[in-house]
Amino acid sequence: MTLPHYSKTYTVWAPVAGRVMFGLLFLYASYGKIPGTESYRMAVDYSAGFWLPFPEVSIMLAFILEIIAGIALIVGWKTRIAAFLLMLYTALLTLIFHTGFADQMATGFFVSHLGLIAGLLYISVYGKQSEAVKKPILPKDSS
Repeated sequence: MTLPHYSKTYTVWAPVAGRVMFGLLFLYASYGKIPGTESYRMAVDYSAGFWLPFPEVSIMLAFILEIIAGIALIVGWKTRIAAFLLMLYTALLTLIFHTGFADQMATGFFVSHLGLIAGLLYISVYGKQSEAVKKPILPKDSS
């Protein structure tokens, strides 16, 4: 009997599922940074409260990174680069916003971000493993 985690189906699709979940996580995070919305303004104000230089530019760059790299993880395009950039971004956010260990909430975010960083490091080393979206096989032209 083969254990489920040794099956071919599992080893092909588990990395894809994990990558898609990471991508969706960052796409969801980008939703709160859509320029012109109230949540964008709140993110800018929150960042300014931490003395982040050029908070509007920083939030816009974060929005772009989360969209592009999130989609790249989902479809399996430039996966290692996308995961590496998101890992650096998450590590930077963790150091800036979540090191107030006197606050239990900040400590919880710090620890959870360590898990995100670990997963993104893993993807940045081992890559996509398999495509989430494969190129369609078109019939040959018989003319």
